[in-house]
Order: sequence, then structure tokens, then C-alpha cells
Amino acid sequence: MPSYEPCSDRIWIFHAAPLKAICLAVALAGCAAVPDEPTPNLGILRQECVSWYQSGGYAAAFERAAEPAGRIARQMTVIPGKTAVVFDIDETLLSNWAYLSANHFVLEMTTFKRWVREAEGVALAPTQDVFNIAKTRGADLFLITGRPESLRAATVRELRQAGYSGWKHLYLKPDADPVASNIPYKSGVRKMLEDRGYQIVLNIGDQESDLAGGHARNRIKLPNPFYYVP
Repeated sequence: MPSYEPCSDRIWIFHAAPLKAICLAVALAGCAAVPDEPTPNLGILRQECVSWYQSGGYAAAFERAAEPAGRIARQMTVIPGKTAVVFDIDETLLSNWAYLSANHFVLEMTTFKRWVREAEGVALAPTQDVFNIAKTRGADLFLITGRPESLRAATVRELRQAGYSGWKHLYLKPDADPVASNIPYKSGVRKMLEDRGYQIVLNIGDQESDLAGGHARNRIKLPNPFYYVP
């Protein structure tokens, strides 16, 4: 029988005929196995996203997810200057589908900035309804987006062109922010609003990072399988 050292950081040492050593090395290759091909395939996933969108599945799921936000907005008790509703922008108030599908769901900052400056984003009707209900009820509306501060003017223009108006303040991420995650920034803005005396009744976004970190009574997660923002 061949003898060999246990699997470790050391080199395997076999004491047997060369052919037997090779066979044994192959049999024990699990110690440094090459992983199987990832499944499912990325190309298939992209096509599934396109098919889901084109079939109306995304629109239906989005509408279902937004329904509780509409109920909360209609039923909330509004104290002027104290009651707040917070919205994300991308894939929450505005759809970037034309950009995403054309770029195979890759968010690249140079091309995305160009897209925003062209003001091509389309209002998402279910959340636009929530926005308008909350505004009519008298709540102060705050927009907290991961878009960089350099896109402020373009973002305001895009929102207005899509039919949005009357928000209290628009917060954009500092251009030089070194933190990749949006959680400290977005939760920090919500905490600041609370420190100013606001009660955030509703926080709506398509990413978990839009909602994580607390400082909101109700959180509504909208569907977005197209990209991920930490």
C-alpha cells in the first residue's frame, strides 16, 4: 500500500510506483478541487429578467409590493412638520429599464450619468401614487438616493419631467464618499431627520441597503432582480 502525508499546506509525498501515485493524487484531488461551473448561467439569468419584465411579471410584482405603502400613506396620522415619508429614486420612483436592458444590467457610472442627464427615467406609477397620496396628506417627503451629488441638477430635472414635485429635500451621496455601502449614508440621513424631530412613518426602496439601519416605522421593499447596491 502507498503511504502519504495527510492533506495540509504541505506538498503531497507518495511512496509508491509512479502510476499508482498519480491515480491516488487524482482520487484525493478534493483537497484542491477546481469548483464546478457556476449554475445557473449568467446569460440565462439575464434573459429570464428580460422575459419577466416583458411578460408583465415585474410590473405586477412591483404593484403588489407597493400596495401596503399606499395603505399606510392613506391611514397615517400626519403632524405638520413632524411626519416624514422617505423614498429612494432609482427603481423606486423612476424606472431605468431602457438603460439597464441596453447595458445588460451593468451599472457603469459614466454611462449612467449620461443617461440621467438625458432625463430618460420613467415614473413608476404605483410608487408615484404613494408619493402623491403622502404629499396630499401633508407629510414631508424626503428623497435619499445613492446617486452622486454631481447629479443633483440632472436628478431634479429628471424627477420633474417624470411628474414629481413637492418634496421637502433631496439627499444625494457625497461624490468623494469612500464607503461602498449606502447603508451608513442612508440610515445616517434618516437618523438626522429623526434628530430634527421627524417621525419617519414610511421608508420605501428597491434595495435592502435603502432600508437597513433602522430609523423608520415601516419599511417597504420593492422588487429589483436587475442589479445589487450594497
